[in-house]
Amino acid sequence: MRTSIYKNLLLSNMDLEPDNPLTRRVVLLNILLLVTGFILGFFSFYNLVVSHDTGFAALDFVAFLGVLFSFFHMRKTGDMRIAVIIATINIFVFMCFLVYTMHGKNFTLIWTVFLPVFAMFINGSRRGLIISMFFYTIVFSMAYGGIGIWMDGMWNSESFTRLVAASLGLTFVTYLFENSLENAYSELEKKHDLEKKHLETLELYSITDPLTGLYNRRNLDNVFGEKFEKAKTHGSFFALFILDLDKFKEYNDTYGHIAGDKALQGVSRVLKNEMKRDSEAIFRVGGEEFCGLLMGNNKEKIVTHVQSIREKIEALNISHEKSPYGVMTASIGICIINSFEIESLDKMYKIADDNLYDAKESCRNCVRGAENISML
Repeated sequence: MRTSIYKNLLLSNMDLEPDNPLTRRVVLLNILLLVTGFILGFFSFYNLVVSHDTGFAALDFVAFLGVLFSFFHMRKTGDMRIAVIIATINIFVFMCFLVYTMHGKNFTLIWTVFLPVFAMFINGSRRGLIISMFFYTIVFSMAYGGIGIWMDGMWNSESFTRLVAASLGLTFVTYLFENSLENAYSELEKKHDLEKKHLETLELYSITDPLTGLYNRRNLDNVFGEKFEKAKTHGSFFALFILDLDKFKEYNDTYGHIAGDKALQGVSRVLKNEMKRDSEAIFRVGGEEFCGLLMGNNKEKIVTHVQSIREKIEALNISHEKSPYGVMTASIGICIINSFEIESLDKMYKIADDNLYDAKESCRNCVRGAENISML
């Protein structure tokens, strides 16, 4: 109950975190609107009924309507800009009119020191300072012209000097306070952004293979369900293939691990380029083993795509003297389904792995399992 009232009255039903710099501004703006609304409403009634001053009553009532509109408009739209403008204009005009009509009587000039505080709190330090200086240009001009006239002649040069010193002093202190607070919020926000980027980087590292830049085995578990559901929704054929580089151990033994890493990176670039659509995903799941997910309107398109990947790896012409083909090649086992009653990464992976074994046992540099539609 208490939280609901706080959110409605002071946060305008906005979902703002406590450490958000906007939270403080919204709360202060709402407090200003509530307080000024109450005061203006009261004086509208008082001036009309008690003082019989229709001019003051009309001015107070117009300002009251502006506050009321701002208060509810901010809750309806979530936009505080109009509320800030109206609240600033209200207090600005009200203070100027108070100085102009009261001529310093009943200590009314003391109220003017609150304008810079409100102006900077709800407009920001720089814009608030500009508004305050413009306001005091008007007020000081009126106050200077009232020397020897206001307060039955009691308003003198000393009084004027004290007003200027006190007003500018408080304005300067308020500016320093608000500006330092804004800088603190800004630094805090930068740190939060930096922490967020670090977390995103750590998350990326946790699902990415550092050598090839491809997703790793861990992320295969996360992405499989998403791609499976997408294929199911579109009524497409869905395929999982496992690609293994032929005689890669012999390649490392012959050319060294640095050459092996470069070969893996070259193959990975082919895979990235060939598997870059939203419906596709490619992963490095082992030393020289990769896994891909893709979908298509018909089985032939999927098979053609996978065969193209195999051909482009061979076309890299990475010299491999231990291979019967003389270059680096890949064997591929694939599992293709078009029935989505069972979602099982393990079963599709097992079928593709068995087909990969067949490819390795036969001629290598080929695709196995492409002729079948598998059932899970």
